[in-house]
Amino acid sequence: MNKEDITKYSVLLPTYNKVNYLKYTIESVLKNDYKNFELIISNDFSTDGTEEYLSTINDKRVKIIKPPVKLTQTKNYEFMLNFAVGEWVTILGDDDGLLPFFFKKLDKFIDVFKDVQLIHTKPAFYYWEDVGDYYGPRVCDYQNFFERPKIKNSKKALFFALAGLKDRTNLPMIYTSGLVKLDLVRKIKKKSGNFFFHSVIPDYYSMIALLYETDKYLEIKEPIFWVGTSKKSTGRGVRIYEDKKNQDYEFINKELNISKNISEKLHKVGLSSIYFFECILKHPYISNTWKSNFMKYVVYAAAKKQFYNLYNKKMHTIKINISKKEFIDEFNQEVKKNNMIKFYLKITELCLNVFYSIRYLSRFFIKIKYFLLKKISKKYNLLITQDRQKFKNFLLCNDFIKKNKTKNLNKI
Repeated sequence: MNKEDITKYSVLLPTYNKVNYLKYTIESVLKNDYKNFELIISNDFSTDGTEEYLSTINDKRVKIIKPPVKLTQTKNYEFMLNFAVGEWVTILGDDDGLLPFFFKKLDKFIDVFKDVQLIHTKPAFYYWEDVGDYYGPRVCDYQNFFERPKIKNSKKALFFALAGLKDRTNLPMIYTSGLVKLDLVRKIKKKSGNFFFHSVIPDYYSMIALLYETDKYLEIKEPIFWVGTSKKSTGRGVRIYEDKKNQDYEFINKELNISKNISEKLHKVGLSSIYFFECILKHPYISNTWKSNFMKYVVYAAAKKQFYNLYNKKMHTIKINISKKEFIDEFNQEVKKNNMIKFYLKITELCLNVFYSIRYLSRFFIKIKYFLLKKISKKYNLLITQDRQKFKNFLLCNDFIKKNKTKNLNKI
């Protein structure tokens, strides 16, 4: 088989009742001037005209599939992985998108970093018009300073994730903003009972599984994905917990319920440290080091810090209606259930506060760096706007970025 006959990229696009966004997502993929990829779309029994729209697509790179039964988000992801044949695979949200030159940029990075199996990319953000209650008037945030890519340590990133020192958008995953070698996915499945996902939150689980299985990953510093946020985004609610559990198909992992060793109420609050730790508890072969008492102290100290931060500054992002007292009562029950000593927990909180302060200073200096780069450098391309009329979707943002690119846009 010739090299050009091998599909290089598999873009998996699960969708359910988001046809108004899906059109732009699909177009952002197909508008890329590139041939060697497949776009696999799984229509999960949509009732909003999605099926009729998909029937109008006539492109050999597009494959449309449908699961035999209505699936949860995680089960649909697992279902789709069975159809991917590309060397690299990513799952794209149906209100997300690709930026111009997506595949060509990836080709250049992969040619340089030949032994990498896992990639994280700096995201660009697009806010659809129905999320003003969360995000105000912002529309899009694309910032490209053409910084060089870096190799990152996977285990260090995994610890920082548990400690709340790395955000979800700064970690590699199999979802929007990340790409994975299909061979790595298959390796993990082989070691995990032929299932990749073992937790109710697939993007977080993929971060845990991929970071644990690798020593390093490539961090690309310029955006190539649009991370879209809409009112129907799964992350805005608790729909991920809705599962009839009545399917019996070989591609469905029936063990996707929340671990009994973690509070469901705390899990539903939406704290990243709790999400990550629950994924670790559900991981079928992860080292006990990551489940140790030390890690529990780190996780719960970080979770408490995260809750107070959300409660005081971003209360609208807490996913369930819970008072501070309710949270503390539930938190203390978890501490007791895990035989944790409150004095040690307090010491861990104080230590983490030092690292949070360092992170705050680091982010402050990064802001200064970018401010100075805007003043003295010509090597940047930015689109940060609240102009909804001009940028009604991210395809219009893509057109603007292509027209205003610097001469360095395609260079590493």
